[in-house]
Amino acid sequence: MKYSGFDLINGDGASRKFVHKEAKVKVFIHKPHPGNVVKAYAQEDLLQGLRNAGVIK
Repeated sequence: MKYSGFDLINGDGASRKFVHKEAKVKVFIHKPHPGNVVKAYAQEDLLQGLRNAGVIK
């Protein structure tokens, strides 16, 4: 996300907020736990955020 122009703003507990300052796009996800597997819905949210910011098509 950082490579794509997003900044990480930690939320409460396991929540994470990424903000793309130029495109004014926000993406909210939860840090995966107990393992490191990102759920499919979180992956879709991340991809949509990248699309909205114009990083990917």
